[in-house]
Amino acid sequence: MKKTFSLFICSMLSIMCFTSPILANEDTLNEQNLTEEQKEILETMPEREQEYLDYGFQAPIYGDFKNPTTRSATGSWSWRDGVICVTTEGFGTNTVNTWHSAIVAPQRIEAVIEAQKPGKTADFRHGVWTSSTHTIWQVGVKSTTVNQDYNAGYWAGQQKGKPYNLNFWNCYQTGSFYCSQLVWAAYYTAGVNLNKSDNDIGGAIAVHPGEFVKNSKTLITYRNR
Repeated sequence: MKKTFSLFICSMLSIMCFTSPILANEDTLNEQNLTEEQKEILETMPEREQEYLDYGFQAPIYGDFKNPTTRSATGSWSWRDGVICVTTEGFGTNTVNTWHSAIVAPQRIEAVIEAQKPGKTADFRHGVWTSSTHTIWQVGVKSTTVNQDYNAGYWAGQQKGKPYNLNFWNCYQTGSFYCSQLVWAAYYTAGVNLNKSDNDIGGAIAVHPGEFVKNSKTLITYRNR
């Protein structure tokens, strides 16, 4: 069990697009730097991811309720600015289940802004997300106006070029971002806190992409399958 946990932690630290412990630099990523609280959160992450996934499959699909489109069983993809995109497909490997999130931004046509992975700066990505093996959602924030959503997407787009944040529990800074931190911060600036505290340690918050899917403040507008 100890060996399995050790391998799990090392994999989490090296490949997950959304998470990393409180560390000064990437070169020191290893199990010895983790606190017991951090280890517990990372060890139980797959259980929370399964909860997010189960909810995402069972929850109703509303379509873009702020800009009504033709409804279907899975909704319709929207390029309205500020819409949040989430997928179970991260930029690591299949060794550990990774997730990813981004937000539609107005600075580019039919594009999201995303903090992709270590070594990459925040940048735009064009085109509808597709996958035959992973689940993809779009979600909308219930309480905001279309203008607030636009402002959130625009603010996120302004972060283009920022480095990747290797500190999972350090969201309250804007010098660097991991994927879900960027989305969270965009709406935080618009006055909506989408953090659910699922992975927080005291006052240090950490936001998983799945928290945008299973969240009382959002509605699912699209699911690919």
